[in-house]
Amino acid sequence: MPAKFRVNSPGGEPFEREVNNTATIGRTPDNTIPLSGNHVSRQHAIVRCHNGFQYQIMDLGSRNGTFVNDQRVVMPVTLEPGARVRIANYELVFDQSPDDEPSGNVDATLAAGSMEGHQAVLSVAILVCDIRGFSSMAEKLGERELAQIIGNWFRDIGNAVQSAGGIIDKYIGDALLAYWPARDEEGTECAVCLDVALTILQLAANRVWPGTETPFRVGIAVHFGRVTSSNIGQVAMRDATIIGDTVNTAFRLEGVMKELDQNLVLSQDVVTVLPARYDLVKFGEFQLKGKSQAVRVYGLRDLRGN
Repeated sequence: MPAKFRVNSPGGEPFEREVNNTATIGRTPDNTIPLSGNHVSRQHAIVRCHNGFQYQIMDLGSRNGTFVNDQRVVMPVTLEPGARVRIANYELVFDQSPDDEPSGNVDATLAAGSMEGHQAVLSVAILVCDIRGFSSMAEKLGERELAQIIGNWFRDIGNAVQSAGGIIDKYIGDALLAYWPARDEEGTECAVCLDVALTILQLAANRVWPGTETPFRVGIAVHFGRVTSSNIGQVAMRDATIIGDTVNTAFRLEGVMKELDQNLVLSQDVVTVLPARYDLVKFGEFQLKGKSQAVRVYGLRDLRGN
């Protein structure tokens, strides 16, 4: 098995639970690792596999917190073998075995791409979202307040992505990288990706930083292009991470967004395949770091109040 937790429960016998690509921890029995007790939230924490072998744990805004090696989880934390996770009176010890050899099973989401060894090349719509002003607010808020608002935020936007058929590639600090593999030539995935971006912006608009009147602001960049997806181990049991120039461009666009003081930008590659129902505005061409050619950047007119 790729990974597991040994759960030491208060007053009970220890037990083990396997972790595949995703495992949930909480009070209700539908969780991968159900933990009873009033100090455990219904949805307390989630563990995800990235890069085919790296596991991260993220608190989901629980009242009493999740701790790794006695440090409270505020941002997603990478788990090393032997890491001790504490939730209420439970101790969960993480263990990871050497990876299995790849099997013949290939995830259906990668079927549209071509296989190169243990990698797949495919076209995807990419969404990058990060929190504006996170560092300054992190200095002002207590650890518990920060952990709760970030945990709630990641839970809600993760649900928005997955309910729309998207794949969460990873969390990097306060940023989320998600993608939708293309299955046709009509730009459906780009439209879905953009609609999720608008949902996320609305989720942010309904929040303020705790104890303040400071708006909870985020920025989102949407891009489209070819990526390489790592396909290590049993794909059906893993999340595959995406890499390549398309991913780098998406993150560079996020930097342009700050320069433009916008909360959403789209690349020309997205605009080319989007349905005509969107009212777009052109911001101009920008030279992105590491790119030899300038990239045309767009936004949505109704977001600018025009």
